[in-house]
Amino acid sequence: MATSIQQITGFLDAAELKYRIDDDLVRTGFNTNTYRDTDGEPGISLVIAVEEDGEFLKIVAPSVYKYLDGSHKAALFQVLLMVSWDTKMVQFEYDMRDGEVRAIIEFPLEDAQLTQNQLLRCIHSIAAIVDENHERITAAMTKGELPKPESKEDMAALWQEFQSFLEQKRRDEGSHGLPG
Repeated sequence: MATSIQQITGFLDAAELKYRIDDDLVRTGFNTNTYRDTDGEPGISLVIAVEEDGEFLKIVAPSVYKYLDGSHKAALFQVLLMVSWDTKMVQFEYDMRDGEVRAIIEFPLEDAQLTQNQLLRCIHSIAAIVDENHERITAAMTKGELPKPESKEDMAALWQEFQSFLEQKRRDEGSHGLPG
């Protein structure tokens, strides 16, 4: 077996993290700096699930957001996809029946043994990524705002793209006998 609830709780005990077991799920959580849950509290709840006889692991932050209907759904989905693109592990899921948005990390262990470092990286990463992107996500949900490029590299790439566009425009105008 690749992992078990007992192995996971042993890793959490060794890391001195609080948790509880409910219906074969391990529940834990972390305080957050920016993210606020639906009650306005600074914290994120996580659920760790062992599936397929220990060969598959899921770490879920359930109901991090709710957005059933509204005029900014496209902006919300775009930001969630951007965050998924920018991160190595975290993905977002959306339940169209009730508007639940959850963050998730899932991966097959198959015949490999889960390590404490792997588990801790996953649970800390999912909490940190939701916390770090909370303002971007809520701006998309409430105002339809999309993030602007943040880094110099992003700005340089946009500038290069613009310069390429101008150069192509000059070539096109030149090939039509127009002054360049």
